[in-house]
Amino acid sequence: MSELLRLTDVTRTVKLPDDTDLHILTGVDLTVSTGDHIGIIGRSGTGKSTLLNLLGLLDRPTTGTLAWAGHDTRTLRARAAAHIRGRDVGFVFQQFNLLPGRTALENVAAPLMYAPGSAFWKRREIAATMLERVGLGARLDSMPESLSGGEQQRVAIARAIVRGPKIVLADEPTGALDLETGAEVMSLLDGITHETGAALITITHDVAVAAMARQRFRLEGGRLHSLVDVPA
Repeated sequence: MSELLRLTDVTRTVKLPDDTDLHILTGVDLTVSTGDHIGIIGRSGTGKSTLLNLLGLLDRPTTGTLAWAGHDTRTLRARAAAHIRGRDVGFVFQQFNLLPGRTALENVAAPLMYAPGSAFWKRREIAATMLERVGLGARLDSMPESLSGGEQQRVAIARAIVRGPKIVLADEPTGALDLETGAEVMSLLDGITHETGAALITITHDVAVAAMARQRFRLEGGRLHSLVDVPA
């Protein structure tokens, strides 16, 4: 396995309107390699979204080091970070975030609008293959509003993996689904990333979702604490 991300003593502090500092992350250490499945559990307000933004290169640490493939991201220009994010990071969100007025096929093909070479010209074919892979080959022309919650999340998964990312970040991916559908979606997401060798990082408040990961952490007090067993 090759190392993809390494966070060393990463902090994130924001300035409040009254000019005081809010310390969200106070010293996060994490190593992510190809094929990892990491579950991060935490209550609302513990900094899960802040950590996700850092992992997805949407934000930068206040202090500490975040290295991508061995390169310190503090040296990256915004354009270079956006290039890595678009090429190597897939996002799956709780609310699906599908484009309204666009078919399932068009939603999955959207990231390939910026792909180089043949991937751009074959984007509809590639998108169709991805939808087949998540069990929606018969719903290519369906609009999001005609799909169930589980189907919409499957479209979102297909969109996240269509460019072959190295890391998939799932932010409360089952939060809008019932228990049975959520379990099916997580099993699908875990299986697809395992097949492709992508690392999967799931950030959740759901202990059942976190328990599916092979490495598990609790985010508390601005730090990650390793868990052998996920508490009920």
